[in-house]
Amino acid sequence: MFEQLVDKLPVGIGIVDESFNVVYLNEFFLDRLPQELRNDFKQKPITILFHGQEKFLKRRLKSVFVLQHPSFSYWEQRPHIFPFKSSRPITGEETQMYQNMEILPIKDKKSGDRFACIFLQDVTAQASYFRTQQKLSEALKKEHAAQVKLIRKLDQAQSQLIQAEKMASTGQLAAGIAHEINNPIGFVAANLDTLSQYATHLIAICNGVHERLDDLNEDIKDQLEALYSTHHYALLKEDIAELIEESSDGLARVKDIVQNLKSFSLQTAEGIQTIEVCTLCNQLISLISAQYGKPQYKFDCALEKIEIMGDPGPLKQALMNVMINAAQAINDKGFIKLTVIEKGDTVVFKILDSGCGIPQNNLKRIFEPFFTTKPEGQGQGLGLSVAYTAIEKHHGKISISSKEGKGTVVEITIPKFITSTQSVEEDLADAE
Repeated sequence: MFEQLVDKLPVGIGIVDESFNVVYLNEFFLDRLPQELRNDFKQKPITILFHGQEKFLKRRLKSVFVLQHPSFSYWEQRPHIFPFKSSRPITGEETQMYQNMEILPIKDKKSGDRFACIFLQDVTAQASYFRTQQKLSEALKKEHAAQVKLIRKLDQAQSQLIQAEKMASTGQLAAGIAHEINNPIGFVAANLDTLSQYATHLIAICNGVHERLDDLNEDIKDQLEALYSTHHYALLKEDIAELIEESSDGLARVKDIVQNLKSFSLQTAEGIQTIEVCTLCNQLISLISAQYGKPQYKFDCALEKIEIMGDPGPLKQALMNVMINAAQAINDKGFIKLTVIEKGDTVVFKILDSGCGIPQNNLKRIFEPFFTTKPEGQGQGLGLSVAYTAIEKHHGKISISSKEGKGTVVEITIPKFITSTQSVEEDLADAE
């Protein structure tokens, strides 16, 4: 009767032994196993029956057996532990199941054997509702921010000047923040390196003591073995190196992003100066990929170093606007390739993306200020307009070809040597 009741519950219940072999699965689990395994699942490792999260499951199960404390995993942290599908109650549509998992330590009173009981709850409906509400909230925040920005700029007719000033101040602010972050990153990295050395020495000491236990009298030996067991030395020794390594890798990524942001944003001189193109492009890809991580990025240049003369601020902004447009055009998987070619006295930047493309009837308007096909609150339509103006100031050319549903190619041609550029303010004064 108990098993019949458990099989009717809308939650997954599974029991595994200390070797991670399955002892029991209720119908929730069995219904999602391949047909050939449903009658032959006992005493098989759960990591073989359910692929995809072997390392995570082993760590959680090992933690429960060693510490004898429950372990929880919520869908916000790791949404799909088991590769199950979930049907929506109204539409019947099948989607990847969002899951909450709890693992409890249990013990057979007769035999004394220890087991772990896995409770798995399908929270797809709740997760979908939460994500929908989150998206609505974000959309409302963006709409509110867009309305505030529009109100502030409604009486400003000089859109290019506003954008240029805004990006200049943002660049200075970003460079200042990056500089300030560098200091704490430095001492955290140093402390983490020292901590790694300390951990290595401590583990070496503990290992040395453990190897000489047989040389001690039985009373001291029993006390030391109990001490090792109480503080879960085996688990600590296994995890500490991996935790320090993961922390070091994360800190190195932060350091690279901050350094690229500082180098990309900070201008040491105004006006015409020498620009190293390959360095600029690598910094640009590093910054864009940190914000838009879905596309694959590739930089291609036959030469190790290409230098041009120009104003770095507007040129950086032009390339960044084009690259951001390419990244935003890719909803899921795709690629962005930035190619630099030296052609005589010019340098060609070619940005190729596999995004959604641009409809033919919009191609002739893409450089118009305030023209955008993005939803309200997600773009002002100034990105390509600013890029076009910056390229013109460098006596260059920008062209775009695109096929809807296939992707877009942007080519920017810049002279290697330029003697002067006009500022936006001078252009506006000439127009008046």
